Amino acid sequence: MIFSKEFKSNLGKMIAWVVVLSILIGLLLALYPMMLDINMKSMFDTFVDSLSPSLKMILGFEEEIDYTNLGQYVAFIFQYIAVLIAIFSMQLGGSSLSKEQEYGTIQYLYSNPITRYEIVTQKVLSNILTYVVFLVLIMGITFGLSYIIPIDASANVDNIINSKGFLIDIIKIFVALLGSGLVYMSIGYFFSSISKSSALSDGISVLFVFFTVILIMTGKVFGSLFSSIINMFPLEVFKPIKFVVTNISLMGVGINLIIIIIFILLTYIIYNSKDLKF
Repeated sequence: MIFSKEFKSNLGKMIAWVVVLSILIGLLLALYPMMLDINMKSMFDTFVDSLSPSLKMILGFEEEIDYTNLGQYVAFIFQYIAVLIAIFSMQLGGSSLSKEQEYGTIQYLYSNPITRYEIVTQKVLSNILTYVVFLVLIMGITFGLSYIIPIDASANVDNIINSKGFLIDIIKIFVALLGSGLVYMSIGYFFSSISKSSALSDGISVLFVFFTVILIMTGKVFGSLFSSIINMFPLEVFKPIKFVVTNISLMGVGINLIIIIIFILLTYIIYNSKDLKF
């Protein structure tokens, strides 16, 4: 009951996010033909080379990327879209538990023979399913949009898109976004367990994600120990381009898995002992 109720309550929100992100992805993919034009590519390379090392890192140009490779180009643009996806995933977790008190449906939940442990479990599983469906739609739309990119026939883009390598790249990007999203979702659950307002949790989610982005930028500028710390942040560990070029930090993945477990456990502990208003 709670599983399906939670899934349905997030369906409209998920569709809205898919529509908005699809438009953004389409606009960014429309720039891909420029990378196949020798003159435009030369201008782009000159622009990137003119940037200072710090600015390159802040803008995400520090990785060795072949922008003419469609898979790597898609991974490159998704490092920016990943920030918005992180907000969506954290809002899923952030509003999950708190909205029952805000909307006054908590009494209805407890009128059924169910424990708090079961409530949290079903909501967690439901939101994970929502997030997976969301990513599948985004990846499917991205793949579909790749077919309608207006590219000169001489570029033979059909071979690029139909290649096994591009499909594997799409899957790698999916896995990367799944990893970072689950980290932010688990943190969102923690905030939701201590909050009584889903609107407040949504606002905190946006601020928290942008705060981590600012920390990442700051760490890249100052370097040293700070840089080593921010390299363990989910948006860095699960950066899509790192997964596509197989530059994955196993230590970073392990640390983020531990973070997920810790925040989910804290969610269970806090929610089970929370004084709920009926």
